[in-house]
Amino acid sequence: MVDNEINLAGISKDNKVLHIGCGSIPASSILLAKKSGNQVTGIDIDARSVNQAKLCVLKSGVSDKVQIIKADAKNFSIDKFDIIIISQGIKKYKNVLEHIAKSMKSDAQVIFRSSSLPGGDLTKNDLFLKDLFKVVKIVSQKKNALLISVLLNKKSKLKTN
Repeated sequence: MVDNEINLAGISKDNKVLHIGCGSIPASSILLAKKSGNQVTGIDIDARSVNQAKLCVLKSGVSDKVQIIKADAKNFSIDKFDIIIISQGIKKYKNVLEHIAKSMKSDAQVIFRSSSLPGGDLTKNDLFLKDLFKVVKIVSQKKNALLISVLLNKKSKLKTN
């Protein structure tokens, strides 16, 4: 999945990456740092997960590249990041995505991990993404065809209700 996402967003060592919902085993954050050589900040709202994640990073030998922080993504400052990855399963992900859409840099890219319909399309629950972002591309993961990575760019103007 990480290899697909590196290719999908063109992630390079010069990109600052934010991984929202890194969890207690921040495999994506660690793999990104190892494969692309970039700086990765992983955040999670759960203190226990953050403590475990910090140990994983230390044991993986990438503590110079990966920083783990306890934070709520709904109000985390994201304007310095080039790539924002949102793990599947984070709580209140619609609120998080609304915050990102309003606060991200104009040239930043978002990778949203989600489940899909058979065939790789967005589910009805995720169609709101089209109101917040420009949906650039959807890539199905080969091992599990129902898991997708959705590449999103900032819209020039957000729709307001």
